[in-house]
Amino acid sequence: MDELLRLVLDESKQLSQLIQPEDYERFERFVETRQLLTVAVEQKGDLTQQEKRLIREILQYDPIIMRHMQSLKDEAMQGLNRLNASKKQKAAYNTSGFHESIMFNKRK
Repeated sequence: MDELLRLVLDESKQLSQLIQPEDYERFERFVETRQLLTVAVEQKGDLTQQEKRLIREILQYDPIIMRHMQSLKDEAMQGLNRLNASKKQKAAYNTSGFHESIMFNKRK
């Protein structure tokens, strides 16, 4: 468990020091590793003072990492919005309107 704690702490430090968030895959791996740590802590129950100290140290990086993850989320949302806007624009150009129809009027 100490090894897992140190691994998560090291990755937390590295991710928090990024000026611009990197690819989402690195954050995804981090979240998976952190989930393993959470499961290990739940299974162990009582933690030593050293383990508690390491967990507190990990938690201090959370706000920075969350901002990076939010930045990646916002970037993805902007990309999806641009994609949807271009789909709407393309659909508007491809619609067949009334200009192609022929009307017949009857005389009374």
